[in-house]
Parts: sequence; C-alpha cells; structure tokens
Amino acid sequence: IVLGNALVDMYTKCGNLSKAQEVFDILPKRDVVSWNALIAGYAQYGHCNEVFQCFDQMRREGLSPSALTLSCVLKACGSIQSAEKGESIHAYIKDDLLCNDVLVGTALVDMYSKCGSIRDALKVFSTLESRDIVSWSAMIAGFAWNGDYDMAFRHLMYMQQDGFKPNEVTFISL
Repeated sequence: IVLGNALVDMYTKCGNLSKAQEVFDILPKRDVVSWNALIAGYAQYGHCNEVFQCFDQMRREGLSPSALTLSCVLKACGSIQSAEKGESIHAYIKDDLLCNDVLVGTALVDMYSKCGSIRDALKVFSTLESRDIVSWSAMIAGFAWNGDYDMAFRHLMYMQQDGFKPNEVTFISL
C-alpha cells in the first residue's frame, strides 16, 4: 500500500492524473493516504468534479477524511465558487469536530471568501483556536478578494500585533 500510494502521489505531482487514477484503481487496498494523494492532485490541477467524486466515493467506502482531504475539497468548492457545496462540507466538518484544525479552518476561510461570503469567512477565522501566517494571509486575501481593502490592511496590523510578519503571499494580496 505504501508503494502504491507513493506512485499515485508521484504521478499527481508530475501532472499525470490519468496514470495516477489508473494506479489508484488497481490498488488492492486503499487508505486515507491513497485517497488524499489522488484528491490533492485533482484539486491542484482544478479538476473539481473529480475531487467531489473521489470524496463521495471515499466516504461510501467507509473511510473518514483527514484535514488534508477536507482542505482539498474546500479548495475545489472555492475554485468553482460553490457556496452550497462548501456549506455542506462545513456542516460535515462540524459533525466531525475538525473545525479547530488550522488547515481546515484556513481552507474554510479561503472557500467562503472566494464564494463572496466574507462574513462567514471572518466568523470561521475568529473561532480558530490557533492561527498561523497562512490563515492570516487567507483572511487578508479574502478581504482583498471581496474589495474590502480597509479591512485587509486592518487585519495586516492585527496579524503583526499577533506576532506574525507578512510574507510574499500576504503582500501579493495587499
């Protein structure tokens, strides 16, 4: 299973998604790592329908998604600006108590921002138990994405007060 997962991951990272799917399909046993490799590849290259199909199939097979799985699915929701799908994933996450994971929380902030629900993005951001430079940058980018430049710069100040220095991503958003 480790070798199979490594092959799926390698093919997705090389952009050969059809070969990754082919290897995935013949794996005698699949785990959450197998699914994550495939889902992350599809999400990376913007194949959102495949992300959703894999996510649904993974759950049908009885596997619980990890924080990485959920962040990839939320990325796909944001890419196609599907607030409805994103909200259903958010409801699922609340049931699984993964909302406090900084990776999942940041993906929620990004998804809500890209779907135009900056209020929901800020609500998620405000409830994160811990924040990092990525979550701060996602919130700042969300304000910029939605045209609220004053709040973007205000959150830059809050981020610095919280002890984080802006990085390249933060500056690109600003």
